[in-house]
Amino acid sequence: MSKTEYDSKMNAILMDMCTYKRVRKDPTTGLQEKNNKLVTKLFELKLIDEKVKYNLINRTSIPPKIYGLPKIHKEGTPLRPICSFTNSPTYELSRYISKILKVLTVDSKYNIKDAIDFKSRINNQHIEDDEILISFDVISLFPSIPVNLAISAIKDSWSIIKEHTHIPMDLFIDILTTCIKDARYFAYKDKIYEQQKGMPMGSPISPIIADIIMEKLLDETMNKLTIKPRFLTKYVDDIFCIVKKEEVENTLKTLNMYNKQLRFTMESELNNQLPYLDSLVQREGKKLLLDWYQKPTASGRLINYHSKHPRRIKINTATNFIQRVLKISDRKFHAKNKIKIIKILKMNDFPSNIVNELIKRAEGNRAYQNTKLVEKTYKRSTYIPGFSERFSSSNMYNSEKYQLAFRSSNTNNNFFSRTKTKIPHEDKSNVVYKIKCNGDGSNVCQKAYVGTTKSKLKTRISSHKSDQKTITKPIEQKTALAAHCQQEGHTPNFKDVDILAQENNYKRRYMLEMLHIINVPPNKRMNYKTDTEHCAQIYRNVIEKHKKN
Repeated sequence: MSKTEYDSKMNAILMDMCTYKRVRKDPTTGLQEKNNKLVTKLFELKLIDEKVKYNLINRTSIPPKIYGLPKIHKEGTPLRPICSFTNSPTYELSRYISKILKVLTVDSKYNIKDAIDFKSRINNQHIEDDEILISFDVISLFPSIPVNLAISAIKDSWSIIKEHTHIPMDLFIDILTTCIKDARYFAYKDKIYEQQKGMPMGSPISPIIADIIMEKLLDETMNKLTIKPRFLTKYVDDIFCIVKKEEVENTLKTLNMYNKQLRFTMESELNNQLPYLDSLVQREGKKLLLDWYQKPTASGRLINYHSKHPRRIKINTATNFIQRVLKISDRKFHAKNKIKIIKILKMNDFPSNIVNELIKRAEGNRAYQNTKLVEKTYKRSTYIPGFSERFSSSNMYNSEKYQLAFRSSNTNNNFFSRTKTKIPHEDKSNVVYKIKCNGDGSNVCQKAYVGTTKSKLKTRISSHKSDQKTITKPIEQKTALAAHCQQEGHTPNFKDVDILAQENNYKRRYMLEMLHIINVPPNKRMNYKTDTEHCAQIYRNVIEKHKKN
C-alpha cells in the first residue's frame, strides 16, 4: 500500500463524525494528574504497596497513537484502526484493574482459547437433520461497545468482583470510568482526536470489557430463547453454534435485540461445512469432523530456514506448526494435511530430511528436544551466527543458573513503514542524549556532554538550564555541563540536543550512557571521570578497536 493511499484511508476513518471528534487541547497532562491522584489514593488506603504505586504512577505520559492495520482478506483492503496505548497516562492502571476484572469471565461456559480447545469441546458432538451449523460475528465489536453499558454491567457484577479486591466500589468505578471513558483519545499527525463511542482497539482494558459484555449478552439471549442452540462457543466476538433450522432467524434477531449498537452478522454452513477460527467444521451424516483451515489470503510464511535465528527457534517454529495442524484436524485429513505441511515448510527452505523427521516426531507425540525443565534466569542476547552457538555451549557463564535467550537484530520494525505518529523529540523519555557546547560566541567549542534521563528530554533540559543559572550552588555540586560553561563562559546548545539511544531498563540505559561517553574523544569530552569508572575494560577495548578500524 502506498503512503498516499494509507493516509487517505486513515483520514476517511477519522472523518467519521459519529465516532471521532477533533479536540484542540491535548488532555495528556490533566489525565496523567488524575491517574496519579487515583494511584495515590489507593496507596493511602493501603490497597497497594510502594512497589505497585511506583509502577502505576506515570510522569512521562504521551498521547495514545492511532495507526491502521490493513485487512488483506477483505475487498479494497480497508484499515482496522488500532491505538497504541503504551506509556499513555492510564496504561498501567488499566492493566492493573483488567487483572481484577478477569474474574468475571475466568469460568466462562462459552469461551474457548483457540481452535485446539474448540476441537476438544466439539468432539463427540453430533448434528441432526433439522439442525444447521451457524457462526455469528459482531460488526466492529470494540468501537460498538457502549461505555455506560460496560460500567453498568460491572456494577451489576460487584458481588463477584469484591471477593477479589479490597478497593471500594465507588473508587473502583471512578478508576474504571477514567480508563475506559476519559482515556479515549489519541494523536494522529500532530492532531488530537477523541473517540466518542465504543472502546478503542489497543487499550489494555478493551479486551476484558468486550468479553464481559459478550458474556452478559449471551446469558440474556439464552434466557430469552425458547429453543436454545444445542451447542455454542465463543472466541472474542466469533460465536459458533448448532441451531434448529427454523430457529436461525429468531436467534439472530434476539442477539441483535440486546443493544442497538451491537449488530451481528451471520454465516451458515455451505456444502455441509463451515470455517471457524483455524478449523473447518464438516458434517458427515450425523458426525462432525474438523479439518485444518487457512484463509485464501494466507501466505504460508513461517520462518525461513536460512534466516539469522538460532536453529532451536527455527525447529521449534516448524514443530509447533506441524503439531497445530495435526491436533486441529481429524485423522481422516492427516494424509492430505501432511502434503500441505511439507509444501509450506519447503517453501520456507526447510530441508526434506528435517521436515520428515519433525512430522514423525509430531505423529509419535515426541518432543524434538528432551530437555529437563529447571528454574533458570533468562538473559537476553543478540544472536550472532556461529558465535552464539559456541558461547552458549561454553563454560563462560553458569549454565545451571542462567539460560540464554537469543534475539535477532533484524526485526519487522526494521523493515516496515512507521505508521504510528512520531513522538516529538523533546517528549521522548528513557533516553541517552548529547548536548554540544556553542562556545563563547566568537570561538566554537568542540566539547560535548552525554547524559541519561528517565524523564522527558525537555524536563531534563529544563533542569540543565536551572543548574546553569544557579549562582549560589558550589561548582563541584553542578553537572559537568554546568561546571564547564561556568568556568569557560560558554553556552550550551540546548536547541539541537541529540538522542543517542532509547532504553527503558535503567541498568542498560546507564551502561549505554557510559559507552557513549567513552566513545567521545577525551579532548572533546565534558563529562567527569566518575561517569565511566564502572565500565569494564573489555568495553573500552572494543570501542577503541572499532575506532581504529
